[in-house]
Amino acid sequence: MKQIFVDQNLELHQHIILDESQAHHLFDVLRIEKKETVRVIGSNASFLAHPEKRPYLYLFNQITTEQVMHHTTLCVALIKQDKFEWMLQKACELGVTRIVPFVSRNCVVRLDPQREQKKLERWSKIILNACQQCNRNDLVEITPIQKIETLKDFQNEMNLVAYEKTSTSEHLAKYLHANPKSITVCIGPEGGFEDFEIDHLLDDHFMPCSLGNNILRTETAACYVLSAIEYQHHVKEED
Repeated sequence: MKQIFVDQNLELHQHIILDESQAHHLFDVLRIEKKETVRVIGSNASFLAHPEKRPYLYLFNQITTEQVMHHTTLCVALIKQDKFEWMLQKACELGVTRIVPFVSRNCVVRLDPQREQKKLERWSKIILNACQQCNRNDLVEITPIQKIETLKDFQNEMNLVAYEKTSTSEHLAKYLHANPKSITVCIGPEGGFEDFEIDHLLDDHFMPCSLGNNILRTETAACYVLSAIEYQHHVKEED
C-alpha cells in the first residue's frame, strides 16, 4: 500500500492538506488514483485515506501499525556527501531506527553551523522519501551532528564500536547472538578512529567489535552492520 508521512496530529474524518513536496510525491511520483487507498502516518496515529483533488486527502479509517520490536542506533562518522546520502537511504531500508552523524579527527568533511542546518534538512528529506518508498510504518530519526564525547547519550542495551586494532575485539556476530532488543553501533571515518577517540568510547562502555578481515568503507561498513542485525533478528524470530 502506498503511504505518506505527515508531521501533524490527525483525526478520523479529517481532510488534510499536503504540502507541495508531499503532494508531488503522492500525486505526481506515485500517481495515486481516487479509487486507491493510501496509508497516512501522522504524529499521533495512522489512518487509511482516499485522495481527493490535489493536494487533499480524506481520512476514513484509523489503523494500528505494527510496533517496532528492535531498535538500532547507527552512529556514523561524516563522509563525502554522495556516499553519506546513499548510506542514509540504505540504512532506512535495512531497519535502522536512529542515525547519529558525528565528527571525528579523521573526517574529511567539516561543516560550519549554517551548512550543518542545511545538511540536516536535506538528510531529513532523504530519510522521509526512503521510508515512504520502502513502505516503513515508522520514520527514522536523525539527530544533529555530534562529537565523540556525546555519543554516550545515544546508548542502548548493547553498545559497540567497530574497531579491529585490538585483541579484545569479538566479531559482530558473537555479540548479536545474544539478540539484544536495542543496540547502538559506532562506525568511524575511512581514516579510522584515533587512539584517544577509542579510549574515550571504551571509557563510555562501548565494546570493540570486529567486522572481519576485509577493510570496509564507512558506508559499506554501516550497511554490513545493519544487514547482520536484521538477519539475526529474523533468525531469532524463526526459532
